[in-house]
Amino acid sequence: MNQYVLAIVEWIIMAAALYILYPYLELRGLFGLFLAFVGFELHLIWHRRDRETKAARRKQEDKQK
Repeated sequence: MNQYVLAIVEWIIMAAALYILYPYLELRGLFGLFLAFVGFELHLIWHRRDRETKAARRKQEDKQK
């Protein structure tokens, strides 16, 4: 699936979830939920970059052998 289509679907689902949760969480709760989402996304980015760095390091070591 195209990454832009995936991003649009992700934002639509997130907006729908926030719309449904607003009566229960109000504004501060939604802000906390948003911060948790951003933190989780940053965590996933960190793992992806770590995996890419380790793969590049292994590839460099294999070339040196």
